[in-house]
Amino acid sequence: MKKLFLILPVFALAACGQDYSKYDSIFGGCERIETTDFHLVYKCPAGQEWAQKVKQLKPNGKFRAGGHLNLSELYADKEHVYTEVSFDDPGTCKEDFTIRTMIAEPVDGDAGKDINWAFIGCR
Repeated sequence: MKKLFLILPVFALAACGQDYSKYDSIFGGCERIETTDFHLVYKCPAGQEWAQKVKQLKPNGKFRAGGHLNLSELYADKEHVYTEVSFDDPGTCKEDFTIRTMIAEPVDGDAGKDINWAFIGCR
């Protein structure tokens, strides 16, 4: 009986974990490099057709949450494009998430509050 009580918390944690595979399937050929309750960040090859098209657009926002990533280092990586799936972003897309792709050099803090560096789009 004691073993059962020790195992139950493990099953409870597994049941609470969110399945992110539906988001992973959107970004074939990309690697998820950050996972939090509020966003996922993907590292994608810059040569993908969708990435090339998005990079031609005008920035209209920022990543919603930077997490633990150094955004300047990500921008300096010219072989990849970084994309954030931001959850609970109401009013922008019919889904409950937005896709934010870094297309210009990010600017943090007060100096960057009015400077857009990502393109915000929907699935």
